[in-house]
Amino acid sequence: MKELRLKIGKMTCVNCANAIEKATKKLEGVEEVSISYTNSSGVFLLKNENAKEEIKNKISQLGFEILHDEQSVEKAKEKELKHLKFKLLLALVLSSVMMLFEMFVFNAFSYNLQLILSFIVIFYCGFGFFSSALKGLRYKNLTMNTLVALGSFSAFLYSLCVYFKLFGEHLYFSGAAMIITFVLLGKFIEEKTKNKAQIYQNKLQNLEAKKAKLILENGEIKELPSSFVKVNDILQLCKDEISPVDGLILEGTAEVDMSFLSGEFMPVLKKAGDTIEAGALIISGNLKLKASKKAMDSTLEQLKNLVFKASLSKSPLIRLIDKISAYFVGFIIILALIVFLFYLPNFNQAFLHALAVLLISCPCALGLATPLALALAFERGAKNFILLKNPAALEILSQVKLVLFDKTGTLTQNTLTIFNHNLSEENFLKLAQIQSLSPHPIAKAIFKAANLKENHLKGELNHHIGKGILYKENENIYLIGNEELVKDTKNLKAAKEFLNSCEENAPIRVYFTKNGICLGGVALSNVLKKDARDLVNFLNSKEIQSVILSGDNEKSVAKIAKELQIKFHAKMKPEDKFNFLQKAQEKHKILFVGDGLNDAAALKKADISISFSEASELAKKSTDIILMREDLTLIKFCFILAQKTKSIIKLNLFWAFSYNLFSIPLAAGAFSLSLSPHLAALMMSLSSLAVVLNSLRLKMDKTF
Repeated sequence: MKELRLKIGKMTCVNCANAIEKATKKLEGVEEVSISYTNSSGVFLLKNENAKEEIKNKISQLGFEILHDEQSVEKAKEKELKHLKFKLLLALVLSSVMMLFEMFVFNAFSYNLQLILSFIVIFYCGFGFFSSALKGLRYKNLTMNTLVALGSFSAFLYSLCVYFKLFGEHLYFSGAAMIITFVLLGKFIEEKTKNKAQIYQNKLQNLEAKKAKLILENGEIKELPSSFVKVNDILQLCKDEISPVDGLILEGTAEVDMSFLSGEFMPVLKKAGDTIEAGALIISGNLKLKASKKAMDSTLEQLKNLVFKASLSKSPLIRLIDKISAYFVGFIIILALIVFLFYLPNFNQAFLHALAVLLISCPCALGLATPLALALAFERGAKNFILLKNPAALEILSQVKLVLFDKTGTLTQNTLTIFNHNLSEENFLKLAQIQSLSPHPIAKAIFKAANLKENHLKGELNHHIGKGILYKENENIYLIGNEELVKDTKNLKAAKEFLNSCEENAPIRVYFTKNGICLGGVALSNVLKKDARDLVNFLNSKEIQSVILSGDNEKSVAKIAKELQIKFHAKMKPEDKFNFLQKAQEKHKILFVGDGLNDAAALKKADISISFSEASELAKKSTDIILMREDLTLIKFCFILAQKTKSIIKLNLFWAFSYNLFSIPLAAGAFSLSLSPHLAALMMSLSSLAVVLNSLRLKMDKTF
């Protein structure tokens, strides 16, 4: 399977996206399609390369435009907005003139002028509605444009018949023109607001540094494309340059614009020892940077890729709304016809009520309710180092009642620290030298504590899985590991008593023996991450239960669970975690938080899962949300964001459904009121605008 991504222009409503999706899905070689109106984008899963051109041709035939890159998208939207603004102003001026003549001048000149001006407004200013509607009909796709075109053309045609004295008394040329004017007004405000909501994603695409300045070993500077920067390369960053990679600052001090990640407009002071992400702009100063990742693996690239994918994916709720919207227009046309027949033989009244029904109904408000709120939630999450891979994540997270945590690397620090040891200085240094040969976290902690830079040991190392290591050097044999590995050695009792005295604070123990004699032991601790308690307290306040599922020994896990005052299960294998989760899912929606290879199955099985950017690749592939920082407060932020998003979506849907539920019967005359067509068009436009503005609260809310 191959993936094709396209930027698509000239989409005017959610039903346009549905029309493209429906038409391209039927093409041979296309497996799956996802189109985003809010993102002006499409993703196509192809069985073969031949389908690419067919997709592009089909999109063009439907009346839409293929845009070649993000810059062309921005230019196209800017051009469209200017053109829309011009047509809106022209329609507004001409419609106002027509209204004045209709109200105060009653002669042949007035009627002729109204006819000419309405023709310009309807068929020039409103040309896009007619063009889109006709192309949609050709492929059996009904959109909002169908209703607008049908309504304004019906009003114009009716007025034309009155003008030639075929029937009726009242001209509706100005009404037909006002329909176009009000819809253009709503469309202009909606597009302008929606474009502002997309600034963040567009900014991400433009942040990429094209060139990098590599510092060679001889001190010379070599300029090369940023995509060729490798891990551990040393780079120079100067004023007004963008960092091409994530890295560690070795030298220098600089003010850095990190707004693409944090959203904070004030520059951040960065100095030696600090980290910096790709896309950071140097405001002032110079830095010497050591690359920690390739450019293509940087935080910026992950953001760009995941924000794009997430905004195109569709949750079950969006798919349901899309289906309703797809049939909504057809239902409204049939309903308008029924209303027309109901009011006959009073042709004038029948016409006005049917026309009002066509114009007042708003499929756009319904279609925008969920995807626009989610798009803004993705942006808000990304700015706070949260990548939402699954669009349904926020819907599910708001329903979670049980959170299962892995321990090491999730609730506790990834690294161990030495609490105490009873080895001589010489023996501890020897232990550290041997441990430098092992990649185990315990070995790394001991080697780091000894402050050794190099190791020249050349002995033979053997691993005893689950117990420790055996090291042979000349005629000496060293054992490093747990009590089971060293149980037959002498002087074990003294080391055991020492480690028992440290157990409350440091439950992880390591014995060190030489030639069958125990030299002593090392007690290590795995401390809590600084925000773990705050997170658990927050979950408790929301009546969400927390439980630790860990593969570590019981004493180590019990210590952490006691500090957090939550339940725990220790010595759990991957299949144990999976089975526990499966059983618990019978009662609750479950969030699993983990980062290791052994967590991958549980991350995939959980209703929703969270992992970290430094987690194993398998864990990241299996998760719904990735935290780009080792910061547990981000999980708290995820819950708050989920609740806020859910509230806004609920309000959007309530408004969209209740608006249509009330306004359609109103237009049909159910409340003994007669609604003019241009007022119905204005109400329709304001309905979409209300949904857009309500969704933007997610962007503007400063309470979280």
